[in-house]
Amino acid sequence: MPVENTTADQHDLAHLMRLERMAFAAKVRLARAVAGLSQSDLAARIGMTQRSIHKLEQGGTEPRRSTVVAIEMLWRECGIEFEDLGDGGFRALVRAPAFVRPVIAAPRRGRPHAPPAGLRS
Repeated sequence: MPVENTTADQHDLAHLMRLERMAFAAKVRLARAVAGLSQSDLAARIGMTQRSIHKLEQGGTEPRRSTVVAIEMLWRECGIEFEDLGDGGFRALVRAPAFVRPVIAAPRRGRPHAPPAGLRS
C-alpha cells in the first residue's frame, strides 16, 4: 500500500506545482499588460530574453527563485500587488502608479506667435 500512496502523493504534488506555475504565468501576463510592457520590455527590465518570458507566461517552465524575485520587485515598482485567494485563484490590486504616465508636451511647430500689437516694443 505505501507504494500506491507515494505515487498518488507524487501525482498530487506534480499537479499542485503545475497549478502554481499556471497561476504565476497568469499573474505575469496580467501585470505586464497593466504596466504596458511587451514581453521584450519585461525581459530587458529583469535580464531575460523575450523567449524566456514567453515560456514563463505559457506556464511551460518553472521559474528560478531569482526570476520570481525580480518580477515581484518590478510589480511593486509598478504598484501591482497580488492577493492569493483560498480557492486557488488570485486578486490583482493595482495602485495609482501603474496608471500614471509622464505627460510630455509636444514641441510647438512653426514660428512663435508675435505678441499683440499694443505689447510690441
